[in-house]
Amino acid sequence: SPPSPLPFPSPHPLILFQVKDQGIGIPGDKLETIFDRFQQVDASNSRSQGGTGLGLTICRGIVQQHNGQIWVESKLGEGSTFCVTLPLAEQREGEG
Repeated sequence: SPPSPLPFPSPHPLILFQVKDQGIGIPGDKLETIFDRFQQVDASNSRSQGGTGLGLTICRGIVQQHNGQIWVESKLGEGSTFCVTLPLAEQREGEG
């Protein structure tokens, strides 16, 4: 499927990465909180699926350090698409 349009305007060139799954999906009220420390969509899943709830927090921190953005789009029963944008750096004279 084609990439989703960016949910925000950008005056600078960006690269967009998308990782899509066909899992159980994420409820709309959890889409923002899953990027917070120690948060999981369903705490009972942590026992069967493993995890501490830090992975997406770490990802968000790395992306933000590179002036990028991270978000998720999801539909229950259909899966989720995690999106990351990073600014494209212009090649400087003498590089490359």
